[in-house]
Amino acid sequence: MDGDPVRAARPGTSDAGRRTGMSDDTPLPRLKELQGGIAGQNGMWNSGALHYSLRNAIQVSGPSGYPSGLESLAGDYRRAEKVLDEALLAIGEIRRQRLPRVWAGDTQVAATDALAAAERGLERGVGVLGRIAKELFRLADAVGAAQKRDRDGLTPLHEAYGLTEEITAGPFIDPLHYDGDKMHRAHQLAIAGIGDRVDAHSALAETSREVSSTFHDLASQARLQRLADSPLSALDELLLIDAGSSGTSVDGAILTAAMADRAADRLAAMSEADRARMEQLLAGAGSPEHRAYLMRALAAGYDIDKITEFNRLIAPYGDDPAWLCAHLNPIGGDSAPSGQQRPTTFDGAQWTQGQYPTCVASSTVTARAMVDPLYALELTTGGHPGDPAYDNGEAFARRLRDEQFRVYDGGRSWYQNLPLIGTDGMTNNQSATVADQEIGSHTGADYENRNVGNADERRAVLPEIERAVDEGHPVPFSSRDGNGGHQMLIIGHDGDRLQIYNPWGYTVWVDEDDFVNGRLDSIGNGVPKEFTSVRLPK
Repeated sequence: MDGDPVRAARPGTSDAGRRTGMSDDTPLPRLKELQGGIAGQNGMWNSGALHYSLRNAIQVSGPSGYPSGLESLAGDYRRAEKVLDEALLAIGEIRRQRLPRVWAGDTQVAATDALAAAERGLERGVGVLGRIAKELFRLADAVGAAQKRDRDGLTPLHEAYGLTEEITAGPFIDPLHYDGDKMHRAHQLAIAGIGDRVDAHSALAETSREVSSTFHDLASQARLQRLADSPLSALDELLLIDAGSSGTSVDGAILTAAMADRAADRLAAMSEADRARMEQLLAGAGSPEHRAYLMRALAAGYDIDKITEFNRLIAPYGDDPAWLCAHLNPIGGDSAPSGQQRPTTFDGAQWTQGQYPTCVASSTVTARAMVDPLYALELTTGGHPGDPAYDNGEAFARRLRDEQFRVYDGGRSWYQNLPLIGTDGMTNNQSATVADQEIGSHTGADYENRNVGNADERRAVLPEIERAVDEGHPVPFSSRDGNGGHQMLIIGHDGDRLQIYNPWGYTVWVDEDDFVNGRLDSIGNGVPKEFTSVRLPK
């Protein structure tokens, strides 16, 4: 047994297991260690210990970095932003002219569609370059401020060290020269100085983490390069990547970064005959969104025969992006304010676990539907799109519950079902196993459970979570408090916020501070507060 089962707000205790924390190869952990020691090194008998702690604190290196170099680099990005903005204006002018309905590319892309996609891509590029410049200026300011505060902290440390030299003889008290007032003054200076140094390094570490997170988020938006190795034309690749996105963001794009990688690899590995069939399907698609969902099916690991059948089912709705999104993309991205719940529904029925203890299975089923459009179509239509007997909210809810219990019953151990001693829910390791089976089999990822026991460990794992989500991988995680445990999904990342899918039937954006500091009840009433474990895709 790898820990108490994760249920929907049922009693239990958290798993004990592997911990993750900040690496000891940076000055901050050493400074924090010294700060803890200095706090208790007061009074005559601690004068020698304080003396050596001060020496060690002075020797720790200060914050590294060159503000002027960062500012120069930021200026380069500002200039590049202006150049790209001029290109955007030129493309916009061309697009607004009357163009004949000519075709180009392997999948017959209309020239007006191509120009519109190019314009949106350039608009996003302008925004990305501007944001990079802004973050570099921010980092330059943070480095300069941290270095100044660190130097300010060294001044009282040197003064305190001088005072302790006067009242000690090596590691021992100097009984002839000991002065209680000097010791008291040295201790006060030491606490102030080490506090400034710790705060300086901590502030820079947090800003650096935030900037790094932003840069990775921006890098994941550069999705056109993900299809660069595919046999499609550059024009076709542009339209596929652009499908579902807006002028300011690719967060709503149908193909995530990971999907684009996987689709390009699978398309390149196809036989010539199969690739010709795939390109024919793409050419006959009713919209860029239709084409993107066909590529999404390819990324999910399906062969050309199954993709052809999938296309047959959705082709009547290929020119209706709203229908495609409702039936094939269950959890759409949004940028709602933090704490604002958005119901997840299909035809009025919620994507929810209902009253059952199936949060692990339910979130896993939803995660698979997010990466596997054939599975999503089966859930929403039963394989009969447009047939009112199958394609309706009530029938969907029955199929969803059946799938949730298929995963739940298949993922639990026999002894969990025993009377009297059995338990509801699933353990973290069982969660990782069903994530591999249901999600990873369609994304190529292997999920690994990671336990986190405090705020430092939760903050340390955030970059891995952010990178996975930015690439397009849903990330299951557990929260727990005295009322029990619950599994949800992390499905979005924007700056210092994470988007959560709660299998109680809604999504919500959460500030990372709430996520790290045990305030996950901000997700909704009854949600356990403490983030205790996460299943990371590798």
